[in-house]
Amino acid sequence: MKSSELDGESCNPPGSAGPAVEEQKGVACIVCRRKMYYAEEFRVNVCLNEEHGVLAYYGLDNCYFTSREDVGFRLAKDGKKFHIIEADVLKMIGVKS
Repeated sequence: MKSSELDGESCNPPGSAGPAVEEQKGVACIVCRRKMYYAEEFRVNVCLNEEHGVLAYYGLDNCYFTSREDVGFRLAKDGKKFHIIEADVLKMIGVKS
């Protein structure tokens, strides 16, 4: 796997995939194994478990978004594409990280 795949450079933003691409709903969180909430408007699965912070999965691009570095390290170790979302950004939209 290329380093650009690990740092998220090859990820597309949520909502950028065309309607012909199949969505993945009902995904289990890879950290806590709980069922993730599916946010229809962004076509993204989200887990808000406070133990690991916000974790989102954009299945159309197989890319994760996390608010915590420790989760990012785990995703990198597992070879997953991901982006780190700054905690301040999440606070602005009213989400605890």
